[in-house]
Amino acid sequence: MKKFVFAVALAIIAITSLPGAPATAQSAQTLLERQVFYQFNPKWAHPKRVDERLRQVKFQDIILWVGDPRPGKPTILYLPGSGGNLALRRNKLPWFLNRGYGVVAMSYPGMGGSKGLPSRQSIQQKANQLYQAMPKLIGNSPTIIWGESLGTGVALEIATHAVGRKRPPLGIILQAPYTSLVDLVAYKKPAMLPLFKSRTDLWPSKRTITKTRVPLLILHGGSDETIPISMGRTLFKLSPSPNKVFITHPDAGHTTIWRRDALLKVLDWVEALY
Repeated sequence: MKKFVFAVALAIIAITSLPGAPATAQSAQTLLERQVFYQFNPKWAHPKRVDERLRQVKFQDIILWVGDPRPGKPTILYLPGSGGNLALRRNKLPWFLNRGYGVVAMSYPGMGGSKGLPSRQSIQQKANQLYQAMPKLIGNSPTIIWGESLGTGVALEIATHAVGRKRPPLGIILQAPYTSLVDLVAYKKPAMLPLFKSRTDLWPSKRTITKTRVPLLILHGGSDETIPISMGRTLFKLSPSPNKVFITHPDAGHTTIWRRDALLKVLDWVEALY
């Protein structure tokens, strides 16, 4: 979510509004959504190049990187941010495995070899289906949903969807969350807001988070210039969870909140869940 390309957005609107243009208003919105929010790298990478304990699993038409948990340990359902692919997270997935946690990392449609085109609907639909299939992938290991940036909204939607209510996750970790993608547009590029103000479906986490009492941890850098820490604090305040923790560091940015001192606190919180 680093690139908010105003010129490209206006070009899409202009093209799809030309007389005789085949695209509908809905398809124009979808094209705009893709250009603004999803900076995915479609290139496939082999998980073994990141960690020998990881294997590739094809789930329907998307790519997963899967590592098995040690006995009695939970599994992290990892939902990445909007940049790059899973290979870009090469320092994160081994961290989970080194602590005995299983990992199921999702490549969204259009990311890292996964087929399809990204949209709010396609990403969330696949994520919900994947969560439902987790017991088949990793057995009876309890699931912790870890959403990073874009993935934070996806994580909360899973927890409040029927699949999450039927089998609640052990916990939810939100790394650099936003209150909604529309709010993020208003913060970063207010001139673009009229193009998105009707999109009430773009992960309105400030509403979704009020619907789950699952244990919650929010990890957000105090110097995050991509998603302001104020959004993370708003979500923390709105959460009705009786077990919620907020971890920050004043000098940490959007990605550098992944740091040893913060992760040790995450580890303590996770270990207390089971």
